[in-house]
Amino acid sequence: MSKKAKIALTVVVGVVVCLGIVLGAMFGVASKALDDKNPDEWLGSWMDCISDDALLTNVVIPGSHDAGTTQMMWAAKTQDKTIKEQMDCGVRYFDVRPQNKNGDLVIFHGMITGERLEVIIDNMRKFLDKNPSEMLIVDFQHFQGDQAAMSMTDELIVSKFGDKIVRNTTGKSDLDFIKSLTLGDVRGKVVVFWGNIFGDKSNSDFCAERDYLFQRNNDQGSREGASLQSFYEGKLNKKSSKEYIENAIPHYVNMYKKSGGGLFVMQMQLTDPVLIVGPQYREGTHVANAKNFIDSLPTKGYFDQVNIIMRDFLGESKSKQIISLNLPKGVVKQAMEQEFESRLA
Repeated sequence: MSKKAKIALTVVVGVVVCLGIVLGAMFGVASKALDDKNPDEWLGSWMDCISDDALLTNVVIPGSHDAGTTQMMWAAKTQDKTIKEQMDCGVRYFDVRPQNKNGDLVIFHGMITGERLEVIIDNMRKFLDKNPSEMLIVDFQHFQGDQAAMSMTDELIVSKFGDKIVRNTTGKSDLDFIKSLTLGDVRGKVVVFWGNIFGDKSNSDFCAERDYLFQRNNDQGSREGASLQSFYEGKLNKKSSKEYIENAIPHYVNMYKKSGGGLFVMQMQLTDPVLIVGPQYREGTHVANAKNFIDSLPTKGYFDQVNIIMRDFLGESKSKQIISLNLPKGVVKQAMEQEFESRLA
């Protein structure tokens, strides 16, 4: 072998070794995002321990970001468990994004599509039938495509959920209605929040004529009368885990305090700033800091505002940590406090 060939071979081997080290480190970090435990059966009915008179805005609820992405490629996948599996892990809020794909509704994230919406809704209905102590929040944050996706989704939820859908027939504004709901009011039911067509900055009036669709706010919080607040600024969510917790969370809490109120989704997921490493790697860099932060929430001056905590790659451990915050919130039934605490230990 010539000298040049030896040098070239050495360079190639060096590049391969370095690439292997980098990829190995990335896979090691990404693996920290996952929770492979089989969920405690108790998590299927954990809301049975919460007082009937607890306001829904005061119950701490695990929430799933981009909930139907299990079947997607790594660049778009934010959950490794199906929505059915997530419900069994204690998750009760779902960020669901439908797209009309050739006459069928599927979940989208960016340009990637995943689970069929009909399967998701069927599983939600079965879960509520089996677990009457529980309730679900389905947040249709965005619709991809045109008005057809909205109309098809509306027809599907009405036909599948039927009398399980929470309706505002009180004469109150939707915001005041949502703020007044107790867990006892919604056990065995689903509360449906409605967004807009993706990329359309104008708010759709689609839900105005339907007493079972409640308006969610947009990322910037500029819609008046919205009854669910879920703020997002890409530049903040693209920061490091430490910077996100120190800067973004207090910012979003302040936005909520200035809003009209309602349900509050505290977004705890990070966004891939380069669209290369993917959500699982980002969550792997975030999981330890997020755990410590969530543990510290009862000591924060804004603990009263803590409601839905939305995560990527939810499993038993993340859900249990979030659910445990209901004890310092004071919403657990007094007679069940000991059992509640022991189940979450």
